[in-house]
Amino acid sequence: MNALNAALIRTALAVRDRGQRLAANLRERGDRGSGVVETIIIVAGFAGLAFVVYMAVSSKVHGWMSKIPGASGP
Repeated sequence: MNALNAALIRTALAVRDRGQRLAANLRERGDRGSGVVETIIIVAGFAGLAFVVYMAVSSKVHGWMSKIPGASGP
């Protein structure tokens, strides 16, 4: 009976230990791609900002050009 109890306890401890190791591995691998995702978000944000600035400046420049006599063509 003692041998059976010891075997059950060892098995239970081995299963628990294996579960803890798997959980630790999953926690370590959890943010493996977060740097890539953050970089993509930052790049997309700056691209959007650059587009908005381009549109604002472009309309200003076209407005100034339309005030120049003869700028619209011959």
